[in-house]
Amino acid sequence: MTKLILHVGLGKTGTTAFQDAIRDSFDSLKEAGFLCAGPRLRFAVPAEDELEAQFHAGEPEYLPAALSALEKAAANAPEVSTVIWSNETIGMAPDLTAVVGIIKRFIDQTQIFDQVEIAMCLRRQDEWAESAYRQWGLKHKMIEARGIETPEAWLERSWDALDYLSQYRIWSTLGANRIRVMTYDAMRDAGGSVPYLCAEFGILSDLLPPDAMGKSNVSLGPAQSYMNALFNGSHDEAVRPVEFAKLLADYELPELDNAESVFVSSALRQTILDRCQADNDTLGREVPGRDHMFDDTPVGGQNVYVNGTEDALIYLSKIVSTRLRDMEKPGYLFRKFKRPLKAKFGRGS
Repeated sequence: MTKLILHVGLGKTGTTAFQDAIRDSFDSLKEAGFLCAGPRLRFAVPAEDELEAQFHAGEPEYLPAALSALEKAAANAPEVSTVIWSNETIGMAPDLTAVVGIIKRFIDQTQIFDQVEIAMCLRRQDEWAESAYRQWGLKHKMIEARGIETPEAWLERSWDALDYLSQYRIWSTLGANRIRVMTYDAMRDAGGSVPYLCAEFGILSDLLPPDAMGKSNVSLGPAQSYMNALFNGSHDEAVRPVEFAKLLADYELPELDNAESVFVSSALRQTILDRCQADNDTLGREVPGRDHMFDDTPVGGQNVYVNGTEDALIYLSKIVSTRLRDMEKPGYLFRKFKRPLKAKFGRGS
């Protein structure tokens, strides 16, 4: 019999770094008894059973087939004792009750998995808001209207994502003993999501590449995020960041800004924390083995990055001055032609 761990996020808690690590170590992990699947199930199941998009895992239409594909893959791999599927969109599904209902039926019917565990990680809501707004409000433009939402407007549409108490209670209908609640605070204390989650899931560190344990998925800096938002804001529909990401990569546009600059002000972060505090205290009492959920660190975000034309012009002027200095250095033309080759073919070009 085999154990299934569903690592359901939430997003912005180091999931991508962990998914990259298990993908790069797929073969060695499988030899050690771990069948590890990333968001779309790639490599873990036959190609025809892979999900076309990561977010399909959070949709009742696609989730049953994905779980069945994992079950079949486990049945065909007798050397595997633990299956891990890491996909944060499961925990952030629009209809979480329906998703949990599907998983409950799967648990009741499976003949392969004798244990099914839900692993969820929570990040204090005021911290989560800055990282999430930068990704889903600026880098990924989610609204249909032209322009970019302010943090306040984005937050009004996102309060449900911050309701950790309700989410935990929905998952607990599977049985509180099945739910493993982790925090982003603990991940930071452990040196990152990769070493922390490997320890939690029983994965030995020597099964991963030497540099994987210290890797993290680095988001765009504040200036780059704002430039991305200016590009996205000129469209009248939702925008994925592919084109601008290619521009950043091809021309190696630098950050050139204070790494501590933020988009969500301290005042708004404090409002978020104040609104969530009572539920967080209740959650700390309800989760077995805890008496509180998050560290009591001060609310951050002192250097507010104010959206405006002036910010963009300053950033552009920094890029121009950097490129002018670059042109004065020997070998500029060689580096200019090497950049697109490197972006297309990798470091060896």
